Amino acid sequence: CKVAWKDDEWVRNLNANIWKSEQNDATYAVYCRTLQGVAYVNEYLRQTADEKLKLRGVSAELAAKIQVYRAEARFIRAFFYWALVDSFGNVPFSTEDSQFGGGYNPPQTDRATIFNYVVTELEDLASESSVMPAAQSNYPRADKGSCLGLLARMYLNAKVYTGTPMFDKAKSTCERIYALN
Repeated sequence: CKVAWKDDEWVRNLNANIWKSEQNDATYAVYCRTLQGVAYVNEYLRQTADEKLKLRGVSAELAAKIQVYRAEARFIRAFFYWALVDSFGNVPFSTEDSQFGGGYNPPQTDRATIFNYVVTELEDLASESSVMPAAQSNYPRADKGSCLGLLARMYLNAKVYTGTPMFDKAKSTCERIYALN
């Protein structure tokens, strides 16, 4: 990696190849921003739950659109969790159903647990019954093809995340992707 500007200390350290992950602002930013993204998705999902939409008098037509956005948000959260476990290993874990606020900190959760959660989310989002848009129908936003692509990546790296290789599942997921064309 080479960064063109040189005004920030982390850039100088990165360009000179003398950085340390625990001292590097870029690494810290990736960690904080992905967890912040998870928090934003969780709050969006809380605020767009069916009961809240009914209380707010949202029309059936708009509620149906919101369900699609909720599916996309779940994909984004899965992507954030993939980035976190891939880069940092065990990380704080929360969903829209988790406690929040008042100084609460989500529990540090192991890679395998988060892997299983993300795989379950992606399989659900890619399923026939999901409201997630069909592959190649939602450019440039997430769709079922996006879900399968991330799922294939999860399975390809399963040994790192869980200790158990899942190359057969990676292959079959890639075959599902190829069948979309």
